[in-house]
Amino acid sequence: MISLMECITFDRYIEAFRVLEKYSEEYPFMLGHLLETSKRYFPDGLAMLDIGAGTGHFARSFLEQCKGPVRSYTAIEPSPDHVAKIFENFRNLPVQREIINDFFTPETGFSGKFDLVLLSHCTYCFLPDPEPYLLHALSLLSGTGRAVIYHGSPANFCYFLNLILEEILPAKRVTDPTFTSWDVRDILERNKIPHSVSYLPGFLRAGEIFRPENTPLLHELITFSLMVEAHSMGPGVLKRTEEVIRQIAYPSAEGPLLNLGVDAITVGPLKR
Repeated sequence: MISLMECITFDRYIEAFRVLEKYSEEYPFMLGHLLETSKRYFPDGLAMLDIGAGTGHFARSFLEQCKGPVRSYTAIEPSPDHVAKIFENFRNLPVQREIINDFFTPETGFSGKFDLVLLSHCTYCFLPDPEPYLLHALSLLSGTGRAVIYHGSPANFCYFLNLILEEILPAKRVTDPTFTSWDVRDILERNKIPHSVSYLPGFLRAGEIFRPENTPLLHELITFSLMVEAHSMGPGVLKRTEEVIRQIAYPSAEGPLLNLGVDAITVGPLKR
């Protein structure tokens, strides 16, 4: 069964992410947290590094509402499509910026240090071993700098799906959906890196996705959640996965929701 499952490519990962982006409600919680963090630690301004910047939509919202002056914004993002959208989103934003179209690695170099290093849902891609990637990112902080890591908690519905199907899913995929915020915190604790954690109650609006006529949309969500093409899972496994994802949704006034809980991990300052 494992050999029949088709792992998605990085391009498909970017494509399937659109479902999560369209129906998720986590960014307002993250934005509020990041604005409060910058207000608390950087009232006089900051230089920012955004690792795995995506489309730049989240960063633009932050930069527009940030109370302290943003001296510079540096983004590194591997998807050319996303980089094009960053340039589009930042077209009329008066901030000094550098946009780098590349993968972040433990060897990636920058000309200076940063007050704020943002890692928003990118550490799943730090393969095969996330630790050197994470430690390198933290080494880019200035003496009083902070890193903010947004990462899915183990309560996240994606983690449950991967846990249930763990024995039959391919071991190596384009990201590691089983790498949760607890694993990030383990790395920080193991290296005696000071940090604090705040839980942000994100969710995904599933009502439209669960409609019978939108089965392709549900399959795209499953594809993104498991990092394998839903159609390659086999009809029996796919049907049971559909059942599970419906059953772990919880009711609300606006319809069924799926847990997208996020741990906001604030790191620093580091001892030099």
